Amino acid sequence: MRSSPRHRLLNAALAAAFGTTFLSWSSLASAQPSAQASEPTFNISVPAQPLAAALNELSRQTGAQVLTSGDLVSKIAASAVSGRLTLQQALDRMLSGSGLSAAREGSAVVIRAPAASAADKTLPQVQVTATREVDLTTELQQEGKAADGYRAKTISSVGALGSMGLQDTPFSMSVVPLELVQNIQAQSPDDIYKLNASTRTTTPQITSWSPSVNIRGFDGYNTAEDGLRRPYNHAAVIEDKERVEILNGLSGFLFGAAQPGGMVNFVYKRPTIERLNSVTVGNYGGSQAYVHADLGGRIDEAGRAGYRLNLVKQDGSTAIDDQKINRQLVSAAADWQLTDQLLLELNGVYNQYKTTGTSAYWFFDGVKHGSAPDAKRLWGQPWVSDKFENTKLMGKLTYQVNDALTLRGAYARDFLDRTGDHTVNLVSTPASFEQIRTRAGLTKDVYDAGSAMADISVKTGSVAHKITVGYTMYSDKYYDSPSQFSTGPQGPYSFTAPTYVQEPNFPPAVGDPKYGGRDLNKNHLIGDQITFNDQWSVLLGVSRSNIQSGTYNKSRNSPSVSLLFKPMPWLSTYASYIEGLEMGGTAPDTASNARQVQSPMVSRQKEIGVKATVGKLLLTGAIFDIEKAYEFTNSNNVYTQDGRQKHTGIEFNASGKLFDKLTVVSGITALNPKVKGSDLDGKSPINVAKVVTKVYAEYALPVPGLSLAGGLYYTGKQWADSANTDRLPAVTTADLSVRYATQVSGKPLTLRLSVNNVADKNYWLNSYYVGAPRSVAFSAQMQF
Repeated sequence: MRSSPRHRLLNAALAAAFGTTFLSWSSLASAQPSAQASEPTFNISVPAQPLAAALNELSRQTGAQVLTSGDLVSKIAASAVSGRLTLQQALDRMLSGSGLSAAREGSAVVIRAPAASAADKTLPQVQVTATREVDLTTELQQEGKAADGYRAKTISSVGALGSMGLQDTPFSMSVVPLELVQNIQAQSPDDIYKLNASTRTTTPQITSWSPSVNIRGFDGYNTAEDGLRRPYNHAAVIEDKERVEILNGLSGFLFGAAQPGGMVNFVYKRPTIERLNSVTVGNYGGSQAYVHADLGGRIDEAGRAGYRLNLVKQDGSTAIDDQKINRQLVSAAADWQLTDQLLLELNGVYNQYKTTGTSAYWFFDGVKHGSAPDAKRLWGQPWVSDKFENTKLMGKLTYQVNDALTLRGAYARDFLDRTGDHTVNLVSTPASFEQIRTRAGLTKDVYDAGSAMADISVKTGSVAHKITVGYTMYSDKYYDSPSQFSTGPQGPYSFTAPTYVQEPNFPPAVGDPKYGGRDLNKNHLIGDQITFNDQWSVLLGVSRSNIQSGTYNKSRNSPSVSLLFKPMPWLSTYASYIEGLEMGGTAPDTASNARQVQSPMVSRQKEIGVKATVGKLLLTGAIFDIEKAYEFTNSNNVYTQDGRQKHTGIEFNASGKLFDKLTVVSGITALNPKVKGSDLDGKSPINVAKVVTKVYAEYALPVPGLSLAGGLYYTGKQWADSANTDRLPAVTTADLSVRYATQVSGKPLTLRLSVNNVADKNYWLNSYYVGAPRSVAFSAQMQF
């Protein structure tokens, strides 16, 4: 049975990692030169990049098995190769000037160094394996470098389908890789969402509420970690992540029950083959000093086991007056190749995160939003705090039974303890507001997520199938505090400057948190990736999704159908239809039916898209239509479902090298959002911007190692109330940064300086929150 191209590459890391051999230099002499005469030709397009990554891409495009030694290719750059070529011609061009050559060994091609002495003609012992997940780890670590314009070619997890090539996915997806995360000095997911034209922060992490994101105009808490769902992402950290992958649009068949906007998958750093010691010291803005150590390497000489350890300590004031963040992170990962076919991956995370002086939630009661208040001021209270203590354990097993069958299993359990206060500013007159302060007491959540999947590769004649069948689930058991106290509305207070008061004498918390219930989603699914030839493929899938929450228990089938056409290797087009089931929304605390959970909802999406690698740029575009049940707070202050919410839109994104010295990561999303039915028929949904445009660019200055970067981020007008009588103005913010990469005593050193919101604009992020003020971040990263 023919294995997939990704299974057939032994890249630099794998070649060094495994321990017994069947290859020797002397065996290469048996390769038959005459075989080249009958070699097929391929449409090949491989940009200049590190040789290991280039060989990986060539293997993917041709289906060839390429074998080599890690030490041989680890520090070599490959020339660009394109055109209609045989495999041998492509390799000859790719290896030009490297001193290496390629020769056949049976069905494989071996990359070797120039002839050496007889004593050196036998390779170190290497067992060639096809362990997909180890190969995937190296791919992810090699992709998305600043030198390559932050372009990624692989998605680590397309939900239940596992890893796929970015251009092979019939969905709109994008990647924010590690070096881009580092170079923008991202502190939280809010900094990631700022870069992507389809994402906007809805609830910032510095508030006392659950962080959320808006994708394609729909709010949600849609997050996953290494492909495993979790309902919320409290106190999220970035330093232990290899990349962030964003799926725009419905994800029902792929990830289970979720809001229709999209899914954000945070991918953990995995162990490295070579020793990694990286220490970063810096400041995230204000006086938020931090130190971050990123350590990795092999545990054993054969490289069958490895580790990754990320340690963070941060303390100090943010760019907002009287607001502080104190946190510490210990995040460890270990990989162990138990056998040639069986891989175990483990993660353990401890995260303690406390924000003092959290940003306030604004609620306008029949009054239009005026100019945003001063974003540098704290409009809550300095004593209001939100503290999380989070312990997480994760494990994955991947067993490649043979070329035709791979079994995958994963499970995560996440313990979250939270103590927090809340501040709500009620605006009922244009000149003043009242303030409610609430002490919520201790609450607990236990999150579980798991999956059990089988990938089966079969052929029916000339048609190849990759069938995926399995089960996924996630749940949230929550424990509420019996003690919650509120001051009720206090004030009024002026918009001129914040008014701080003494901490109220709240009664002490009594009793431990009590079990409040469980939200559970279970999904049984089957999918078939059908490949007719190099140009045409179809993805069919259906999941049986069950939601249990409160008093309801509802199941529904969610189908997915996609057609992918690749007229050329560098160009993909697709058309897709997908449905999804989602949990109903929860009424906000300001509604008369506060915290009441609505019924589950069905969402539908139609989409056509295109993806093209042009030179060193990845260009993607999509036209989509999404609709779901409409939830809103009606004129009687009751949060309810009535009518349908429909978003028709178009998006375009570009990432990579526009020129050798100029990198761009940019995009635009244009929406036509409407409410159909209900008393609000024809209105636009609240907090949906019709146009969002973002441009981030880096330019390599003539001074070696010195780069200048900047970003422009435009958010169009958005309605701040359901009746469309209160409209927030459009806003454009700008960032600037400079980076200098050099060496000290032969060790890489990178210095970074970033200024966010350079003009220090005050603006409404949405109807509930004020945007972030100007902040200055800087850091020094040393690798040794």
